[in-house]
Amino acid sequence: STSHRHPAQRWLTVARMDSKQHFSVWLLVPEPQRATVVAAMKAAADTHGLATSEPHITLLGDAGAGTEAEMTAKLAALAGIGAVPCIFAKSGAVTAGIGADGTVPWNQSAVAVPAPTPELSRAHRTARQAFRGESVEAVALEGWAPPIRQPHLSLAYGNPPELVATLDTPPDYVADTA
Repeated sequence: STSHRHPAQRWLTVARMDSKQHFSVWLLVPEPQRATVVAAMKAAADTHGLATSEPHITLLGDAGAGTEAEMTAKLAALAGIGAVPCIFAKSGAVTAGIGADGTVPWNQSAVAVPAPTPELSRAHRTARQAFRGESVEAVALEGWAPPIRQPHLSLAYGNPPELVATLDTPPDYVADTA
């Protein structure tokens, strides 16, 4: 997937997921923490022949279809949410999502789960309202992607299970519009 950053919101972007103009909404990792995460992701990818991506927490895996201009306009609804701290446990934060059938999905095969802060939950709810038109009542229920159903930063994609134990917890950071 490719990432397209909106100039006024370096911390947040919409990413084109396929040729049909489906988009995701990502909360990006700012510098200098981004450099640390990218280096760890690249080392794992190079060692195991894996794909990489821009480091991010996915606020919405499927934000819907439309043009990049339409998606960027919807992104403006999130501009006022302010600072979003992303804080990771110092041990045990890196894990894998395991589906009901016992399989590990490609996109949740090595993830770091941040603390469920009110700011992160608000960003997720606001994205669901802006992009999917969900009601206040609907977004009161958490709706993070299965199987992990928690916010997460993917550190590797499609990796062998043993890689999870070798990955360091990412540094804490604050995604902010300032």
